[in-house]
Amino acid sequence: MTFSKSSTPRVLPRGAKATGSRFKIVFVTHGEGRGRTVATDNAFLQRLQQNDPALANDIRIHRTGSGPFDFRDVGLIVFWLGDPLRQKYPKCYAEAAQIEATASLYGIRVLNSPFGLSNTSKADQARIWSDTGMPSASAVRANSADALPAVAREVGFPCIIRSDDVHCQRGVIIARNDLDVRRAAATCLFPAAVITFVDVQGAWRAKGDETSLFSQYHHKARAFVFGGEVKASHLFFSTDPIVGLSTSVFAREDTPRRNFTRRFGLGARLVSRMIDADLAHFEAPVAHADQLVKAIAALGLDFAAVDYSILPDGQPVIWEANPYFYLPPGAQSVFSVER
Repeated sequence: MTFSKSSTPRVLPRGAKATGSRFKIVFVTHGEGRGRTVATDNAFLQRLQQNDPALANDIRIHRTGSGPFDFRDVGLIVFWLGDPLRQKYPKCYAEAAQIEATASLYGIRVLNSPFGLSNTSKADQARIWSDTGMPSASAVRANSADALPAVAREVGFPCIIRSDDVHCQRGVIIARNDLDVRRAAATCLFPAAVITFVDVQGAWRAKGDETSLFSQYHHKARAFVFGGEVKASHLFFSTDPIVGLSTSVFAREDTPRRNFTRRFGLGARLVSRMIDADLAHFEAPVAHADQLVKAIAALGLDFAAVDYSILPDGQPVIWEANPYFYLPPGAQSVFSVER
């Protein structure tokens, strides 16, 4: 299925709506060579075409750098752009900001404004959440390798060192001393974020329940926030303190060799327990969902994926919000059939 790009006729206000037509939803995305793309785009549009073809037909795509934005018949504009937008893609930010300003004059609603999309570096998120009382890990920006040791000592050991404006888990380092910091300085992308390490697994172990998955493993939960609605996505466990898909036990176990050995019972119980926990997380209402909603609103965003850990009392420790999230087709997920 192909959605046409926005054409470039003269700009007309929302009131110039053709008789009998419906208002259109326009997704603003990166033009070719102007920003990274994610698989979420096609997966979402294809699923929407299957489930609600009428709504899918009301969607247009405007790619940055493709020419003037056509405001005719537009009722909603969704900025689906890489972030932090202003810092990483300044040309796309400038165009998006102009689109938003004109939309405001026409009374057209926008979702995930360019301003909000520029508040998503790790240090900026942490600062905003700290200022608004959100339960999150603190972070300080280090702009260079020379500045990194002093920033790490300011945050305190152990700490997490990672790129300040990249969401993926590659290159993330746990620094426990000055030597680790010097090693990180040689490989880290700058600006970097130095983040307080919150030992959530240690908090679970302190409860004394050694049989709990939360005591035995590090974990990370994800939920999607859309306005005031919150939907759980997944719950990953890992032996690595930096928990992501690539470091998860699911990724380790969902391989041809491991799938074969589980036929003989090796690791089957562990995988079953983790799938049960993941499904329970997905199906249950998100605890303290109001805090996740407030955290996204504080950034100036309308929707985002939120990564967090869960303390024994149910309180979240918010790690980051990603408004340009990767969401592949279900068949491409780990243990897709079982989950």
